[in-house]
Amino acid sequence: MLPIEKLNNYSATQWRFLSNPQKYVDASQNVQRPLALESTQRQFLTAEDILARLGGCCGQEVRKGVLLADDVGLGKTTVAALVAWVFASAGEKRSVRILVPNDVMVRRWETELKSHVELLQVCATNLEDVDTKRIKSASARRLTAGSIQVVKHSYAGNNLQCDLLIVDEAHRAKGEGTAFSDALKSQSKKAKRVLILTATPFSINLAELNRMLTLVGAGHAHAAVKSFSLALDKIYRAPPSRPVDAAAQDLINKATKAIDAVQKQVVRHSIDDLPAEKASLGICEEWKLADTHASADELELLLRMDRLLRIAKGAGMDTTGATNDARFHVGWQHFDETLSALIEPIRSLSEPNKSLMESHLQRIKKLRRMVGPHSKILAVAEAVVSTVSQGEKLVIFCHHIATAQELTLCLAELVPALSPATKLDASVWNAAWQQVFENLDAAQANPKLRDTFVAWLCSDMIRAQTQSWFKSIPSTGSALLKALNEQHARHHPKETIANAARDLFQELLKSKSGKGVLREAEKFPELMPGAVGRKSAGRVLGVCEPKGNAALFMRNNQPDTVIQVFGSPFGPDVLVVTDKLSEGIDLHNYCRHLIHYELDASPIRTVQRNGRIRRVQSWAAVTGKKIRYAYPAFGGTRDQRLVEIMKKRVATFSLLLGGVSDFSDLDTDLISSVDEEWRSSVVQQAQRQLKREGVKLVARRPG
Repeated sequence: MLPIEKLNNYSATQWRFLSNPQKYVDASQNVQRPLALESTQRQFLTAEDILARLGGCCGQEVRKGVLLADDVGLGKTTVAALVAWVFASAGEKRSVRILVPNDVMVRRWETELKSHVELLQVCATNLEDVDTKRIKSASARRLTAGSIQVVKHSYAGNNLQCDLLIVDEAHRAKGEGTAFSDALKSQSKKAKRVLILTATPFSINLAELNRMLTLVGAGHAHAAVKSFSLALDKIYRAPPSRPVDAAAQDLINKATKAIDAVQKQVVRHSIDDLPAEKASLGICEEWKLADTHASADELELLLRMDRLLRIAKGAGMDTTGATNDARFHVGWQHFDETLSALIEPIRSLSEPNKSLMESHLQRIKKLRRMVGPHSKILAVAEAVVSTVSQGEKLVIFCHHIATAQELTLCLAELVPALSPATKLDASVWNAAWQQVFENLDAAQANPKLRDTFVAWLCSDMIRAQTQSWFKSIPSTGSALLKALNEQHARHHPKETIANAARDLFQELLKSKSGKGVLREAEKFPELMPGAVGRKSAGRVLGVCEPKGNAALFMRNNQPDTVIQVFGSPFGPDVLVVTDKLSEGIDLHNYCRHLIHYELDASPIRTVQRNGRIRRVQSWAAVTGKKIRYAYPAFGGTRDQRLVEIMKKRVATFSLLLGGVSDFSDLDTDLISSVDEEWRSSVVQQAQRQLKREGVKLVARRPG
């Protein structure tokens, strides 16, 4: 291994501000959501530890890199942003390059970096020239001293020369084939130091994980990591062949050796090990929805479709996908589309297949008319209606686009419209809102965009929504202005309706795409979520390819505006999304309810989804209420089996360093309940010891 190049003029005095988190928290009190002391203390301590390890300070040996593997929602981005600013602004200013998966996360990172500028200027007097101008555009090929650049993973094939390379969401390498990993292996040698971020170290493909360990100088740990990974794989993949005690002890022994091998280069905190922070993160509970069991007609539909597709394949028809497609168990849209595609080909078949398939076809058509909407959707809709009627926002995750489309359309019909705003017409509201924005610098600098935003605030649904937060309905313009300035959005304990609107407007202006949407919304108001639509169209929004009523959907290639609006008290109450939004975004500001309507086969994905609303200063923490996760199942079908397995595996996630196997290549119908109980028993028995071993990886104060 090449010798590690030392960093000149690098010492702990340059990041002395990290030893005083209270000052940083106090300086944040004038922002929308002040920092929480407990979380800030841990994040500052982690940043201190990483900086000392990277530079060989405070008695630490110098290291090539560090892998930060904190649980989802603990603020890895914040820690890494602090490290980046120290590298860029302390002593000999150093260059930082940050690799992230996509454009959405590029913008999120830039926002995170900018959010620290004012606080660092006040609290970090040992840092020099902390300024947003140091954040360079993605087009910059060469970095000057003291500059920070955020680019996508695809940039990894270019010259990565820099003083610090930060790789975010590193587990994405598994889904990108070998190109990203090979590029990192080749180009990262040009970076003096490497910081890798991932919440799921032992759920990454073993070869990918060992590559990352090599990047941070932990190649010596490969054997121990491989041994632990194989032990995990044996538990989750092979049928049980050992007593629970023996299997648990084997897992403990190999996990201990893996932890000992990586602890110099790996830092990890588990949410469950941070009792002091649970209040700022929000306490979680499972949200049990009404039981939904497939009716006899629905089960017959599934069985007949399975039989129809099997006959079609046997007859040589060109059919794609599984005969027992998971999408058939959670909605009817894909089922109907598949059925429709079979009608013409069946007519060209020879006997006896033609008659046999037509018999199934006619029976399926009759059953579909009898069944109506999918019963799982109806059961979920009941919970959604109840939740939004209490003034809560809610996010629903689907795995397939067709499911998200169908669910969005059904919910839009079933969620009741808000009572229309009364007494004062839109012109009076417009005048009041204009006064709210009268002295805002951003509004004065962008008068056209301000007018477009105010027009959105005065649209029927947003007015009705805002009125629902008033203690009494204002009858004059002056009373309305007073209510906007004094009453609280969604009954937030601190934030007024007017301040929430101003904050949202400024957030939209910070985003290039958000600003673009405002610009286009002058001519096309429907581009703003919740602006137009009949019935309850404004209350439900699907973020996927449009289907049917386009006003109910927004494409997910530029979701910034949706994320920003949903992160405010205004706009849609229900967001239906796919896994495109399961990582790297914040949905927690005004939402504490999440429904896993449709599951991916990977527990990692489920954990990532949950992290969208369990974050520092979540809505649950602000209101003192619980975060609620729902796992509805379609009883009597493979969907129920998938949910049962997933819940057990997610429950054992964090204490195995993210080491939970997915089952994407397994048939859930073949996973025995007895075998799964054995796996759960093994892991639960190992957890007690693994929890103690995991403490070796937490951040410690240098020296």
